[in-house]
Amino acid sequence: MTSDGPPPPLPLAGPGGPWRPVRQAYAGHGRAVVHGRWREWLPTHPQDMDQGLPGMLDEHDRRRLRTLPRPAARGRFVASRLLLKHLVAAVSGAAPEAVCLGYEPDGRPYALCAGAGRVELSLSHTGDLLVAGVSRRERIGVDVEAARRPMRYADVGRRLCAPAERAALADLAEPERERALLRLWTLKEAYTKALGCGMRLAFAEFEFDAVVSGGGWRFATSEVSGDHSAGSHFISSVWRQHECSVGGFGRELVERPRRFGNNRMRAYDGG
Repeated sequence: MTSDGPPPPLPLAGPGGPWRPVRQAYAGHGRAVVHGRWREWLPTHPQDMDQGLPGMLDEHDRRRLRTLPRPAARGRFVASRLLLKHLVAAVSGAAPEAVCLGYEPDGRPYALCAGAGRVELSLSHTGDLLVAGVSRRERIGVDVEAARRPMRYADVGRRLCAPAERAALADLAEPERERALLRLWTLKEAYTKALGCGMRLAFAEFEFDAVVSGGGWRFATSEVSGDHSAGSHFISSVWRQHECSVGGFGRELVERPRRFGNNRMRAYDGG
């Protein structure tokens, strides 16, 4: 595996880690992706969460916490912020309380801390599973879905897939096609998170290709199993290469979305 290849998503069991593999991935690749159950990140005393975890949640996040009426949503929100702070602390050497989370106008999270400057972040969840990505300097996006989630091509294929992707899926039998479609969904979600454009970029207006490079972006998908209620999950990550401008692939697709040609992303192939 080269230094530009993706480290696999790493499991965490709450604030206790294990953090050593995360530090090693970050040191070797400049990025890391982690996953864990959100309930394992909640504080021991419920009143701590109700008080907005003084010293851990800033005023922006405390205000947002107060807008969430459902206990599960509140718990998952608190857990996600604790995960991000502990993740940045682990790779930077700072204390979690010293990590300041910020948000771009498009909603993309990032963090600032002494000794590490700014690091890029991404966050996703499904069911009881949280996934977070951290990158030293390049944009990163992550997404997760349960591998057994039903996704029929007849229902979503045309609004999700570019023409070349539809042609590739047409050759697959239905069980394989559904898995391939779900993987593609997570990749496209992760890419639009990295761009910070969300659903403003229609999924059928860009495509993924395993061999053609374009615009300096890379991507990977892993299927992870663990002690999660939904069984295995697809976790996809998309990251910008070193010293690649934010433009290129992303800008070209936004400005000229119907031009496919070489506007394809390259998958890491293990070389």
